[in-house]
Amino acid sequence: MEREECFDLLKSWCDGLISYQIHNKGDSRFDGGFFCPACKMIHGRSQDAVYPLMCVADFTGEEKYRKAAEAVFDWGINMVCDDGSFYNDAQSEWNGITVFGVISLCEALNHHGHLLNLETKKYWEQRMKAGARWIARTITVGYKTNINYHASAAAALALAGKYEDRAEYLVQAKELADYCENHLLENGLFYGEGQPAEGVTKRGCRPVDIGYNVEESIPSLVLYARTVGDLRLIKKLKEILKKQLVFMLPDGAWDNSFGSRNYKWTYWGSRTSDGCQSAYGIWGEEEPVFHEAAVRNVMLYKKCSVNGLLYGGPDYETHGEEPCIHHTFCHAKALASMIDSGQWSSQEKELPSQHAPSLLYFPEIDVWKISIGDFLGTVTGYDFNYMKGGHASGGTLTMLWHKTAGPVIMSSMTDYWLKEPHNMQLSLKKTQHCSLTPGIEMQSSQKKYSSCYDYDSHITAQELEDGVRIAVNLELKDAEHNSADKPVYGSLVYSFSDDEVIIDGEIQLSQESKCVQPMFILPIIGKHKLGIQRVHDSWELPRDRGKIKIGISDLEENADPTPIFFLAGGFEAWRFAVKADKNGKFHVAIQVEETGV
Repeated sequence: MEREECFDLLKSWCDGLISYQIHNKGDSRFDGGFFCPACKMIHGRSQDAVYPLMCVADFTGEEKYRKAAEAVFDWGINMVCDDGSFYNDAQSEWNGITVFGVISLCEALNHHGHLLNLETKKYWEQRMKAGARWIARTITVGYKTNINYHASAAAALALAGKYEDRAEYLVQAKELADYCENHLLENGLFYGEGQPAEGVTKRGCRPVDIGYNVEESIPSLVLYARTVGDLRLIKKLKEILKKQLVFMLPDGAWDNSFGSRNYKWTYWGSRTSDGCQSAYGIWGEEEPVFHEAAVRNVMLYKKCSVNGLLYGGPDYETHGEEPCIHHTFCHAKALASMIDSGQWSSQEKELPSQHAPSLLYFPEIDVWKISIGDFLGTVTGYDFNYMKGGHASGGTLTMLWHKTAGPVIMSSMTDYWLKEPHNMQLSLKKTQHCSLTPGIEMQSSQKKYSSCYDYDSHITAQELEDGVRIAVNLELKDAEHNSADKPVYGSLVYSFSDDEVIIDGEIQLSQESKCVQPMFILPIIGKHKLGIQRVHDSWELPRDRGKIKIGISDLEENADPTPIFFLAGGFEAWRFAVKADKNGKFHVAIQVEETGV
């Protein structure tokens, strides 16, 4: 991807924002805001778009982008409180997001403030300074919130401190950055994305979310370090950035299938964070692998963008879902930082996931990463409880990816509900909206029990001569991690080889429980318009360069797969419900055949 192609995507996003900008109502509550086609509202953080709009205005010389930036800034007064903070939305009292507004204003003023007349520039500076004062008074090391806000506050205060020549801001920014640095782990993880931030579960897990880490927290720390010239921290953050890349798939997607806040995860990143480019896309030839990662992620943005807006996943548009405009104005900031860096690399590099070891283990998230042949997989027992119906546990295979087929299994939150009502959306197609999490399930008259809710599973992993074997002993639990009145136990064995992934399972039922009919639920990613067909003893799902084959034991005894879609992740899929045989056993084989380019 050339620099011009990246800029063209940024420009198209800004055009998309402008197409939804409200004008000529004669009412300051509406004029300048962006109407969101998905949420049917104006998002409170719309003002963040001043930075990308000013970037495009500067590089194109077109007045419409500057005017749009000034208009959305003017609308932003609707979210500004008398203490200088900004509300997240008109119905949300959360004002920690002031950090993002201040960063965006500082970046716009630093890089493109020369486009503003003196009166307008002074007006922007006043709001930025008032926001920075609130941050300095409020967001300290002891402030109780997710750690992405401490990291972003460090960046905001560093920028404001430099802009205003306020030494006390720089001192506080360093305190926040030091606090965040203490949460960086040797294996590249960054913890604190959950409460308590210092909490450790009985499995030894900490609050970690890859989506927020790669798109917001680490980019903010990089911005802080570059702003104050902390070379030591820059060197350390580069090591973290390098190690984090094991979670980037070869197509530029981020594997956050297990993260503490993956209710906001989608295939390209996280719904309301800013994007990885402001950390990975600013080094040019100095770090060509980082640049490669940033570009591949941009290419995925492009595939998920239609008519100037970034959709919430690969299949949103084809499924008839609307795009939330929040994705666009947030991620446009990351592209603007990449463009403004002036750095680019012409080298093409492989990502770490393309030559990863066959088995990697991350104890702080109880996650195994598997790389065998053309398959990449993730199995997790992560048990940090951020919310009911959040990430999967119980030895769930939350991610399966193949070089030819792309995404095969992509779990996210286990049960959809609006944890953050103004930062998530609903589907009108309720009958097909269904979780993408695989696992053993049974339904009682009152609730669902599933292996994905089991925080007490026992997981063992082995590297073999011909692949990797992961065995799980588990119990079916409800969404609050409680056992059934008559406990139901089971096991799953995943066998990864060059040619296939085999899932063997067993369900141990007491005589009284057999009527419940537990089944193995297996959602396989596949666009509905491409169809699915049964061929002999397996089901086949077509891909652009091949097909996925799903072989199931006792095929005649199982119902046909049904089409589903899930907002979290953003995929259409086919849901297989696999019955166990009379001995409580079942067998599934997943293969991929390449049929040509």
